[in-house]
Amino acid sequence: MFMHLENGYAAFTQTLEHAMKFLNRSLAGVMASMGLVNLVYGISFPLLALVLDQQGVSKTLIALNTATQALAIFAIAPLAPGLMARFSHARIMQLSALALAFLFLLIGCYQNIWFWFPLRFLIGALTALLWITSEALINAISEDHHRGRVVAIYSAVGSAGFALGPLLLIGTGSSGILPFLVTVALILLAAMPLWWVTAVAQQEAERRHVGLWVVVRAAPVIMLANLVYAASVEAQITFFPLFGMSLGLSEAYSLSLMTLIAFGGMVLIIPLGWLADHVDRMGLMAICVFGCSLGFFLLPWMLVLGQLEAGVFVFFFGGVEGMIYALGVTLIGERFKGAELASATTAFTVCWGAGTILGPLLAGIGMDLMGDRMLAWIAAGFFLCYLPLPLASWWRRQKSR
Repeated sequence: MFMHLENGYAAFTQTLEHAMKFLNRSLAGVMASMGLVNLVYGISFPLLALVLDQQGVSKTLIALNTATQALAIFAIAPLAPGLMARFSHARIMQLSALALAFLFLLIGCYQNIWFWFPLRFLIGALTALLWITSEALINAISEDHHRGRVVAIYSAVGSAGFALGPLLLIGTGSSGILPFLVTVALILLAAMPLWWVTAVAQQEAERRHVGLWVVVRAAPVIMLANLVYAASVEAQITFFPLFGMSLGLSEAYSLSLMTLIAFGGMVLIIPLGWLADHVDRMGLMAICVFGCSLGFFLLPWMLVLGQLEAGVFVFFFGGVEGMIYALGVTLIGERFKGAELASATTAFTVCWGAGTILGPLLAGIGMDLMGDRMLAWIAAGFFLCYLPLPLASWWRRQKSR
């Protein structure tokens, strides 16, 4: 018995030592960047949708306004690898965070949809730059044998940032400038750890650019995972409060369920990240994609059950959903190194941008034509269309072994 306890203590100590090894100041700053990006999206998507809906703007036009934020990714993506080669990741992230705070202040002061189009474009460009640099740096720092766990912690911090968005709206409401002022303060607070990030030396070979289309063709299943994930999740983030209210739920209760989804992603992604280091990652991707499609189909019925049942359901749903993104980042780091890694990370974010445009736009049109409850069916459809790809990729990997 004592021998088992001693072995268990030794294993725990070794795991703790590994954790401390990669949880350094730079990594904390990178994770703060992820939290910052998701804080912006977790607040801006539902807040701006609610403000515009109260102004009588159609859901299709709300979706187009949301898509503008994602369109900026296509403008910044060709520049990102060159910027990362010329400037340090830390400097890019620091300046992007400060600019985001200023833009969010403007968007709160001038609450007009036509003024919001250019502002959301700039916000989208800056958040994309934060996302690209943080993902490239997290994979550069991590070693493959614990990459799943590192990315899981990174994603958990991102989920915490997203969870804070709806939680903030419950406290401030969606009217007036108060939610925007609180958002600016939170952005500045979340940006402080970015000054911990130290420059990572790049080899000359890593400064050479690799075409984005080259890395997309090398790993299309991984890239498309982020497109499908973004299409479903960003449609959910944008319209979930309206979807919940169509089921008879209050705005505050719908926002609290969004927080629980993000909280599930924050908590459950840690054990799932450990699992990703011990099983075939593409097979786990297929399981998570199937779980999300089933979850979206069940969502309209589960939300109208008791608060306990609905809360438990969305908590586990959020964990499975968040793992799709974490697996995509992990597979990028497993598949690409050096110069290819920066391009692959950029392409991965471009796919996310494409999904962010596609998802809310199709969901908005579908909800205008067939009612707000269509959100769940459209989101489930994205995952079901993608499901055969990771299954086929997993099967090929098994045969090759």
